[in-house]
Amino acid sequence: MNNDHHEGTTLEYLSQLKLSAQEVAGHFLADSNTLRDGMRILECANRLRTYSDEAYGTFFDTWYCKHRSCPICQWRKSLRYCSKLHRTLDQNPSLLQDKWIYLTLTVRNCDVSNLRATVEHMNQAFRRLMNRDFWKRHVQGGIRFVEVTESFLVDGGLNYMSTHPHFHCLLRVSPSMHAGVNYVSELQWAEEWQQALQAHYLPIVNSRRLAGEDQDLRNKIISATRYSMKPKVNTSARSWFLAAARQMRGLRLVESFGDMRAIFTGLDTEASPGSIEGHDEIRQDHNPLVHFWDDSSGSYRSE
Repeated sequence: MNNDHHEGTTLEYLSQLKLSAQEVAGHFLADSNTLRDGMRILECANRLRTYSDEAYGTFFDTWYCKHRSCPICQWRKSLRYCSKLHRTLDQNPSLLQDKWIYLTLTVRNCDVSNLRATVEHMNQAFRRLMNRDFWKRHVQGGIRFVEVTESFLVDGGLNYMSTHPHFHCLLRVSPSMHAGVNYVSELQWAEEWQQALQAHYLPIVNSRRLAGEDQDLRNKIISATRYSMKPKVNTSARSWFLAAARQMRGLRLVESFGDMRAIFTGLDTEASPGSIEGHDEIRQDHNPLVHFWDDSSGSYRSE
């Protein structure tokens, strides 16, 4: 088992996420309809028990609010999903002999008021894509991640904030996909996605092969997953953020498909030694450092 020392498992990084979480909480607290959301996020990770181990790195025990807009809990969810993937690779070592690509599928930007409809349309298009002969020939399974970002556009001298929903897809593909007559280019991916979207324009698509073997390939798979689930550190403008949060409420952000869904279903859920759930021995053998969040300094301080 690879003991993955996740980037950002430091008190300094958690402090950065806590500051972002306070900004997010402030957005929710500014709206009378979302006061509970704001209070819930504001209480997240206020007091930490910090464990450090040479083999396992640093990890924290605390109360997490589990709100989908909380940067701290987004980070925590990313760690847990990476841990799940580690267990999957441990229990199915043949996966590291397969071919993988990291595919990003985009659509044209939309207004935030149309975000939900756009993502639902993308979901329908993705289902159509999976039913195409092209997909069935080349893709065995994978994981799809939804990401939504914002950007400023200038139109007629006026600045406005645009919304950019897109999919990151971690795909197990046939070995022939990168060789000979079966080679699949980015242009072919874009054309297939365009037809699935039923769009009049050619969407921007990025396809990157995750080349390597064993530990090298494992690291790339985990890195792609972590990138796809990265927490937002820079908080968006309040009006856009609240509108986007309303639009995305209840939509699934991570979904497995194909044989990866079956592999996850059959996964032995017992925590493996290097997973973030497998720290009981360290908790018993080490005395933690206790830190609390200090609003005046904007950082964690030891008790």
